[in-house]
Amino acid sequence: MVQSPHMNLGITFELNKELDKEMAFVFLNKSSKIAGVDFSKNVTDFHPTLASIKDLHEDEQKRIIGEYFDTYYDEHKTELEQYVSQFQTDWVKIENVFTKQLNTVFKNPLKPDGKWVGYISTINCNPRFLDTKTFQVFYKHKNGSNEIAIHEILHFFFYDYAVKKFPEIFGTLDKNTGIFWMLAELFNDVIQTLPEFKEMQGEIEYFGYPGHQKYYEYLRKLWLYNPDIDTWIPKAYEYLHSLGKTYCIA
Repeated sequence: MVQSPHMNLGITFELNKELDKEMAFVFLNKSSKIAGVDFSKNVTDFHPTLASIKDLHEDEQKRIIGEYFDTYYDEHKTELEQYVSQFQTDWVKIENVFTKQLNTVFKNPLKPDGKWVGYISTINCNPRFLDTKTFQVFYKHKNGSNEIAIHEILHFFFYDYAVKKFPEIFGTLDKNTGIFWMLAELFNDVIQTLPEFKEMQGEIEYFGYPGHQKYYEYLRKLWLYNPDIDTWIPKAYEYLHSLGKTYCIA
């Protein structure tokens, strides 16, 4: 079955204070960097008062985080609602162009089932949730909301495509750590730095994790030599596999 070239992603942007509380707790307690990114710092840089609770018992942390975000959301209610509206407007401007690029890269894919919601976040961690096809977008992200939205939506399609096309390679691999996770991140680095994607996001030199940069150039050249996803995925996997690294460590 081939997807119509007029696939409608139907992305909506919403507030979700409870998810923000949950993610603030999760990332505040990340004890080590992931490929060069300190997610704990990404919480406390914008909410410095939360840095003082890192050594408290988790129940106390959750209580303080809950009260903190209740207050923060009340005090910034109008501003946050304005960002929801702005992100939706910004997305609508590029959705059709982006969908055409998705169809080109993934060869007219079927849209995976899910909610397809971008949740406005007040922490700069921007996680994606593969099961529900939802993601968070930091409301003051320096690159704007479209770059994050494109990044996460590419993940949804990439994981779905890779598992279905190459089940013998990816059928049992973890999507959140290890080589499959790293491959997905590097795929986005390659695709999002193509000129046709930069037109939708602005001029951004590099998108990914600092710990992945040493692999980016080889994989970028591999795509430019033959921009075919069915060729790139297994070759990129073989390249990363040959390195014998612990992929999720910086």
